[in-house]
Amino acid sequence: MDRNLPLSVTTLLHVRMRVNDIERTVSFYKDVLGLSEGRRIVSPRGSKIVYLTIPGSDTQIEVTEFHESGPVSVPPDLVHLAFEVSDMNETLARLKRLGVPITDGPTETSGSVFAFIDAPEGYEIELIAPKSRG
Repeated sequence: MDRNLPLSVTTLLHVRMRVNDIERTVSFYKDVLGLSEGRRIVSPRGSKIVYLTIPGSDTQIEVTEFHESGPVSVPPDLVHLAFEVSDMNETLARLKRLGVPITDGPTETSGSVFAFIDAPEGYEIELIAPKSRG
């Protein structure tokens, strides 16, 4: 194997996030962001795993609960997921109706508008809308 050649990665399949309360987290991603629940499994070591799918995408979020690893504590500004939304005004209105606070923004750039919310466990979510669409 030539160590100077890059890998031939073709697709991001999923991102794994460990959480303290899998049901609360799955509800957040389904009810607030509109992701759909795929399969649920329990791993051989006992981890509860739920795969969530982003509409119109093959990319998934793997949410895992495994209490034996200790409590999850996400430091501020460590990691975030970014999702495109079609209309920021509609998104902000929906979040307000759901009681989900905006933690930063909305902020306008030359081509987009973005805002942040927090998912359960402290994972940060960035919502981005093309400026021409809201």
